[in-house]
Amino acid sequence: MSTHHSKDRSCPNPDCALRGKVAQGNIVPHSFYRTTQGRRRRYRCTRCGKTFSSTTDTPYYRLHKPRALFDEVARMSVHGVGKSAIARIKRIAWNTAARWLELAAAFARRFNHRMLRRVDLHELQADEIRSFLLHKRMEVWIHTVIEVWSRLWLSVVVGRRTARNIRRTLQ
Repeated sequence: MSTHHSKDRSCPNPDCALRGKVAQGNIVPHSFYRTTQGRRRRYRCTRCGKTFSSTTDTPYYRLHKPRALFDEVARMSVHGVGKSAIARIKRIAWNTAARWLELAAAFARRFNHRMLRRVDLHELQADEIRSFLLHKRMEVWIHTVIEVWSRLWLSVVVGRRTARNIRRTLQ
């Protein structure tokens, strides 16, 4: 077994004292495992002894298709292609496309939550849009706040037009 330390990895074990801390010298290569896309590396934390794969804590974890296909599905959705069309074009099940898009959205939210800490706000714009569901039987409001210059969506709340939802949008 190699003693080469992986500097760009951190321990994903929630019980480990070094969880999330990169370049601590505690992550070493452990083994390989096979997938249909080739070999993947496993790592071991020398502090807690847990092993994990190279795709742990990524959207590619336990993905049984090529990563490029997952990326293409996400890219198509960003460009406005619907789930049914994506499934037909890429020849995957509709449920797979839907699950992958939910997964991509969850990781995008996590990324934004971690990375968008200190954003310079120059001009904010708050707005609300009324829409209908179920053949116009149900009214729904979409409350938004965006930073105009960067076009960064800071807040979105979907629900009724109440003071509580407006407060949630502005927080």
